[in-house]
Amino acid sequence: MNDRHDPQVVITAARHDPGAAPGQTTVIRVLSMLPAHWVCTPAADRDSFELRVRPHGAEDAEAVSARVARAFEDPALRGWRRTG
Repeated sequence: MNDRHDPQVVITAARHDPGAAPGQTTVIRVLSMLPAHWVCTPAADRDSFELRVRPHGAEDAEAVSARVARAFEDPALRGWRRTG
């Protein structure tokens, strides 16, 4: 997460199971589980991804972290671990 003047939250993840979907697919799966009104900027390669999220309105970094934590519980993200 960045300083409190910048509402942007940076989420990073790494693939720990070589049989899991690549990062390019996984970051899209994560995006699909987040609110549509959040502004998100993804970057991904085969074994990792970064997702920059700017929540909307009264939502804050804790709301982003909670929502992303729920996303990582989804079986579609099996083989991936959040690193930041």
